[in-house]
Amino acid sequence: MKPGVAVVISAWEGHPALVLRRLVNSMKRFAPGVPFDPVLSINGEGYDLPEDLAAVFRHVFRRENTGYNLGAWDHAWRHLAGYDYYLFLQDECFIRRGNWVRLFLQRFAGDRDCGLIGENLNPGWNHSWQDLIESESFSEKKRQRAMLYRQLLQQWGIPAGQTAAHLTSVVQFTARRILEEVDGYPIRNEHGEAVAAEIGFSRKIAAAGYSLHQLGRWRHQTIGHPQWPTEALWRKFRESLRPTAHRGRS
Repeated sequence: MKPGVAVVISAWEGHPALVLRRLVNSMKRFAPGVPFDPVLSINGEGYDLPEDLAAVFRHVFRRENTGYNLGAWDHAWRHLAGYDYYLFLQDECFIRRGNWVRLFLQRFAGDRDCGLIGENLNPGWNHSWQDLIESESFSEKKRQRAMLYRQLLQQWGIPAGQTAAHLTSVVQFTARRILEEVDGYPIRNEHGEAVAAEIGFSRKIAAAGYSLHQLGRWRHQTIGHPQWPTEALWRKFRESLRPTAHRGRS
């Protein structure tokens, strides 16, 4: 019987296969907890995929280098019938602990309103659009970006909602029925528009009445990414920098 979960990894021709190999090795090191099919979706014909790595995957797609991670993920799920759930990963990710697929599946099944789970509900954008655009507590650059992103969502017909809350597009888990209902990922090629598309996918799901969830209390506890160290690690680092009180002899 085909597993109900596909783990879809995006790679692009600017990355060496060594990056993907690290992720694959970590996937082998930690038990997933439930069966899954590994899938590789490559942006760009120039990506050099060694034969031993290609053999790991049940499906390998090659496509035009467009749309960043979202483009690769969207291409894959649309060409993979028969799966109920998809765990989407960027090739720079690495597994941190066991039951890494089961944890996503259980969290999703445990909330009937759940629409999307990730490893990072981006705190920098978890604010109202009004505050992001108007509040002087944010930099002028960020206010301008927020205004642009909201305008783009409106232009694309995506309800922006009250907030810009979204899950970053390096780790995401959702169901096929959700992807079909919201018509998948919005695909854009210019960097600023691609960021708006990242926000837009979460906002489409929220507009459909579903909830967004970060998997753990701290970001990237289960699946790590070099760009996003866990808050727990940052907390330890910050505490290590605090000056300690000098204790002299009495």
